[in-house]
Amino acid sequence: MIARREWSYFVVMALAAVTYGCQGEQGETEIDDAADSTTSEAESSADTESGESAEVTGEAVLSAAGDGPSEAPGALRVGRGDLEPNDASATAQQAPLGVTNNLSITKGDEDWYRVVVPARTVARVGIQMNNAAGDLDLVAYDAQGHLLGSRNGAEYPYTWRGQETNTEFYGFYSEEGGAVYYVRVLGHAGATNTYSLYVDHYTYVDGQTCTGAGFSLADCEGRGSGGSGLIPFPFPDPSDSVLGNAYNFASYSNYRFARRELVMLVRHALAETRKAFPGTKPLSLIDICQMDGVTPGYDIGDPRHPQSTHDQGGNIDIAYFQTDGSNDAEIVCNDGASHADGYCSSTAAKTHIVDLPRQAFFMAKLFASPRTRVIGTDTVLAPLIRATAQSLASLPAGDRRRISQSELNSFSSRLAYGSGWPYHHHHIHLSLQWLPQGSSARGGDPMPLSAPAPFLGPGAKDAEGDPKPQMSNSMQAPGEAVDSFDMTWPPRP
Repeated sequence: MIARREWSYFVVMALAAVTYGCQGEQGETEIDDAADSTTSEAESSADTESGESAEVTGEAVLSAAGDGPSEAPGALRVGRGDLEPNDASATAQQAPLGVTNNLSITKGDEDWYRVVVPARTVARVGIQMNNAAGDLDLVAYDAQGHLLGSRNGAEYPYTWRGQETNTEFYGFYSEEGGAVYYVRVLGHAGATNTYSLYVDHYTYVDGQTCTGAGFSLADCEGRGSGGSGLIPFPFPDPSDSVLGNAYNFASYSNYRFARRELVMLVRHALAETRKAFPGTKPLSLIDICQMDGVTPGYDIGDPRHPQSTHDQGGNIDIAYFQTDGSNDAEIVCNDGASHADGYCSSTAAKTHIVDLPRQAFFMAKLFASPRTRVIGTDTVLAPLIRATAQSLASLPAGDRRRISQSELNSFSSRLAYGSGWPYHHHHIHLSLQWLPQGSSARGGDPMPLSAPAPFLGPGAKDAEGDPKPQMSNSMQAPGEAVDSFDMTWPPRP
């Protein structure tokens, strides 16, 4: 089961979906055309120079229906081969690169595989099966045999089976190369079944910008039919020099697929925050996207967010940094607010547990990317975060916590909150630029997204020189069309 207070995320989002849909989430549309279309010179030149795919192997094409990978032209295909005995970690067989078909779990059996990750690589490792014929689990461990996680969080076994699908996939990363992980395949409650094992490699390097690190824009955006360009946000590698063990997951494993640029941006912002604030504890990362590029929950018919709001792998919910260092996916108002309230009350301005300096700095580093479209937060917390950002920008030169003027400006132009953003008393929502029409992660279908409406800040005037209507003292995204599906959200405690 999802550990500790992370359950609060699942409950709050269930209510969000039923009542409003999480609007950074329901209301996340593009805020500023000009800001969204801006790209750095470094990004433009790198994009021009890097025309080759960033993948090491033939990338599996994922079906838009979410039923799992199918083979891409040129992808390695192997049969079962001699992978036995592998019934324990001590006899784990090396996981072959590509697709290994016709594997099976029989009564009393389990299969262990050893995964060695090359340098600067994210390894996507998973299984595909017909879950209705037998519920198989894929469990991940580090080199020492410590549990990293299963589909349902950082615990195994787990009892809630409401999120089971035909696939289970994880991401593993190694900076220096040679990092060893183990995956274990076994049947739930004695289930037996056949399955296929998938191992794919994606080149990866940390950096401030994705194209600036040498990837093409297509690689950064994760373009491809049915989400095939998305990568699993990897388990943290404690040995890497950039982040170490700086984050954890408060989401199901099938909802952790992202654009390469999103992974890079979040990791970079976390790394900068840890440099500026030594002793920073791990931060919980929440829902991103399904493997097929679709908003989480559509794979099981129980959407966790309104349609399209987490499409394309460019959107992620992230917990707040907290004064007690827990940094969990939980309500941070500390004013008695419940999940159903949707917002912090006014008293939360004094009672909240947000670590404002860390939070403002982290968001400033997310805003530093020209690819960031908007960050949504709670309406009571937003002015406090903005005021703290102003204080950080006023720090003397040389202070590692100081943020730039351009980063500060984003707290006025790209920070979204207000009555259209309920349930962000629990997490922030980072959204990168949407792909253009016809480049949907759903396989090329046009995105059902409305055109962006620029935020009208104080003093905005129309072409005639008259004041434009204001949106009170908040920034509200104008809203996206959502389907009429009556959304519910298991699991239930």
